[in-house]
Amino acid sequence: MAKPKPRPKRAVDAVSISLSREAAKRPDGLKPIEIIKVAICAYQDYIRAETPEPSPVFESADRIGLRRGTQAAIDRMLFNANYWLAAYEDQIVKECGPVDPAPLLKALTVWSTHTLKLNTLSNEEAIGTFERFCPPFAINNRRGSSTSKGKGPIPEFDAQIHKIAEQHPKSVNALMSISERMKGEAASYEALPAASALDALFSILPVWCLQDKIGLVSGSWWEDADVMMLLADALKDRFIELGYEDAICQYFRDSLYEAIDAYQRDISAIQAPISTLPVPELLQIVRTAREANPGFETDGYGSVLPTWLVAKEQLVWNTLVCALYGPRVARPLMTASPELCSPQSRPASTVTSDAIAGAVKASLGRRGGNRESDGEEPDYDTLANQALGFRNLSIEHIMSIPSKLEMLGYTIVPDGGCNPDQRVIALSPSEVECLAVLEHRRWIAERIKAGWVYGEEGNDNPHTSPYLVPWEDLPERVQEWNRSAIRNIPTLLAAENLAIARRWK
Repeated sequence: MAKPKPRPKRAVDAVSISLSREAAKRPDGLKPIEIIKVAICAYQDYIRAETPEPSPVFESADRIGLRRGTQAAIDRMLFNANYWLAAYEDQIVKECGPVDPAPLLKALTVWSTHTLKLNTLSNEEAIGTFERFCPPFAINNRRGSSTSKGKGPIPEFDAQIHKIAEQHPKSVNALMSISERMKGEAASYEALPAASALDALFSILPVWCLQDKIGLVSGSWWEDADVMMLLADALKDRFIELGYEDAICQYFRDSLYEAIDAYQRDISAIQAPISTLPVPELLQIVRTAREANPGFETDGYGSVLPTWLVAKEQLVWNTLVCALYGPRVARPLMTASPELCSPQSRPASTVTSDAIAGAVKASLGRRGGNRESDGEEPDYDTLANQALGFRNLSIEHIMSIPSKLEMLGYTIVPDGGCNPDQRVIALSPSEVECLAVLEHRRWIAERIKAGWVYGEEGNDNPHTSPYLVPWEDLPERVQEWNRSAIRNIPTLLAAENLAIARRWK
């Protein structure tokens, strides 16, 4: 009799063995989403041997299958096909009392007797299936239910409640309350101003991470850094094999590694107090936090939401969504971005202060060169020789760069963390012209605030300048100084290891 194979020492070893074994069976290689599936199946099977089987009052077949790592259950979980079942199973079983929960849970099971076989789907079919079920809008055409009339999970859940109304009125009231909560959640999803399923998922994902109720976000594999890094490497290698550019693949892996690290650093076993709020309220809280923190992808949500939330979002997104749509949709690196927008940040951050000082010096040198080429004397030869008022104005010019770029839909990121597809190498002529006009208006407002007035001759005492006029009245050479300053922004930032990036949409 053959000896049993030795058990791997760690879950990551079991995942690695399973990935190698499954890849060897497929001459064309595993699809990226299959890599995720195989890894989770192997992980769940491994940890099941270390965890005693629970003895709940009742469990759906989906939950049992997910715990045991069966392929069919993992397929349905990855596509979020049975979202309503996963999200509300515990509450329904708890409130059923003497009622058999099986028919109620079956009503919420969108995908049941027919197996969703991921390995038989083309990548386009996989994406189509994902967009159909994730996010979970109110009405889904059901699969695999012999009694289904296509009404969708929530209407059929209500139908099952009405069947038990006379025999179990107490349970019915509690179950109807759950139904109303589901309907409110579904309505909030339907009302999202989303152009695509990915847009909707981008809005919904933080709420799911906060609630931690569905397998898509709650699996313990997300917390196993070794397994997640193995997945990052495996996906990167597969993307390269599929023909994606090396730079894009490297950025994907780096962004996923950074999300893993940030999540491990900030993860807490303590559930956020707001996690029990209804989904519509949570969606509004997240929306408000994003509006108040436009740099949330790299800087977080502030004090309202948990510090780990953005990292968890990015961890799920950069694994699941990239596996379906490719590495180009990876969300940004979680490295701390320079806070050039906030004057309050200057004393607290040596890096930020140094970056601003370096950019000011480089900008001053460029400005002096422009004036010399036009036959005029530079105002000051060095930053140190500038009067304090002018030095502050130079700093304010640099500090205004992020808000200018924000108007164009751009942001400033660490150079090494800039997605190649999002990098802005140079500003277009129309962008330069627009920002040059805005820079002149900003300059006028600063000068007037400091007590300057129009004068035919420039003078420091009294403070007069011939350039305190509308953009259209400026001499062409002075307009060009402003254009030159705007054109030079990418170079200024690059000197401080920063880059301009288009925001992800």
